[in-house]
Amino acid sequence: MNEREFPCNQEGLVSAQQFLTSFCDEPKPAIVFDEIVSNIVRCSGADVFSFGMERVPEGLQMRFADNGKAFDPTRDMPEVDITASAAERQIGGLGIFMVRKMSKALAYERRDGWNVLTVTL
Repeated sequence: MNEREFPCNQEGLVSAQQFLTSFCDEPKPAIVFDEIVSNIVRCSGADVFSFGMERVPEGLQMRFADNGKAFDPTRDMPEVDITASAAERQIGGLGIFMVRKMSKALAYERRDGWNVLTVTL
């Protein structure tokens, strides 16, 4: 896997976006990347995050890891009611809902103090 580590701040997010586009310029990976990395930078409390990609027989595999507080987006996010109006919906969850809909597979594990999320597109 082609993977790099970045500081968990706005500059790290921009550097990671440049890394993504040097590997892949398709819109779907860019949307998934933006949803996940922006949440890591804003909400995880991490100092650093890593991001990697590789082509696999199933498609494109993306791996996101951070050393922030334990958080499993595959389990810890409430289901989003997309039939409710924006005013009625709770804040949060729409990004991971989109990632779920776009991906073929989504897997989380907590490994050695790191959140590791693998997304296959």
